[in-house]
Amino acid sequence: MIKTILLLNPVYVTLFWAILLNIPGRNVSPARTFLGKFMIFAGIVYFSHFVFYYPLKKIYPYIDPLYQFSSLIVYPMYYIYLRLLTIDEKFSWSIHWKFLLVPVVLVLLYTSGILIGGFADFKIWIFEKSITQASPALKFVRFILFSMRFLFIVQVLFLMIESSRLLKQYASKAEQFYSDIEDGKNINVKILNLSMILTGICSITIASLGRDFFKKDPTLTGFASIIFSGLLFIVGYMGYKQKSVYQLTPILQEEPESPTHEEQVQLEISGNILINKIKDLFEKQKIYLNESLTIVDLANITGTNRTYISHIINQHYQQNFCTFVNNFRVEEVKRVILKDPSATNQILAEKCGFSSADSLKRVIKNMTGMSVTELKNSLLKK
Repeated sequence: MIKTILLLNPVYVTLFWAILLNIPGRNVSPARTFLGKFMIFAGIVYFSHFVFYYPLKKIYPYIDPLYQFSSLIVYPMYYIYLRLLTIDEKFSWSIHWKFLLVPVVLVLLYTSGILIGGFADFKIWIFEKSITQASPALKFVRFILFSMRFLFIVQVLFLMIESSRLLKQYASKAEQFYSDIEDGKNINVKILNLSMILTGICSITIASLGRDFFKKDPTLTGFASIIFSGLLFIVGYMGYKQKSVYQLTPILQEEPESPTHEEQVQLEISGNILINKIKDLFEKQKIYLNESLTIVDLANITGTNRTYISHIINQHYQQNFCTFVNNFRVEEVKRVILKDPSATNQILAEKCGFSSADSLKRVIKNMTGMSVTELKNSLLKK
């Protein structure tokens, strides 16, 4: 019973997140739903582990090709997920097929070798791996299996290198998109990515030791199952919390890259008008009190596009969108403290446009170098 629970634990975790991440909603990003698809294939991998280690020898040979395909496809899918968070607006076969091609080709070769060599022999070979008694077709299957394991290692190493570049891009774009510092920073996705890399390293370790190593000791199998369950839960939880820098919000056409002289003059006039609109919205209407304010919201209110309004804020105020909005929130905090010195951090957060007391404390510390208490004492001494 305990062995069954431990072996199925990663399956339960991936199934839970596959369902939750795929639930449709107005603010659900393509990145989140794609991570849900990733969880489906991860679930197939760990269900296959359950069938192999239980063991259900009559069933496993039939699902082995699906297991091999799923194990090869999860890291390319995770890489596509990172791209959807950072540089790609939505999943597209025309863009992303190249990341999935090699796993598909290898699994097709693997399956073809099984069928040519005879499925009856394969059912024996898959557990015994006796190469001396294998047919030429099954020797070919073994070669492809070795190639797939090598590809898996390459995928993990590639992800470790490439994910760093993508996360830097995410951090830069998120600060231009979100006003909430929790969304404008990439802490969640860094934890998610680290968990995924650790999962890959653990998988490589297990693959290097071989399945037979774990078959000998159920304790090792259970321990590995607990580790994978924990890491996958973190991946799912952080992916559920993490927001994409791309939203399916209608955006007006971008400004031309090289305007004529007349167009440049018009842009300067429209830029001054836009600056005045922004001042009115922030200084009089106090739209920064909306804790979920994004640059798309501001673009929609002012009737322009997010690229142009981001350019105006960067150029005129020398700040990114996140910093610009939070400067107004910090000033609001100061006003509230002077009016009500007894206001708690939670009350300050609610009144001044912060999503949480923790977010308030981080912004105050980043922008003033003081804690909230120190800021209160400083203001009340004057």
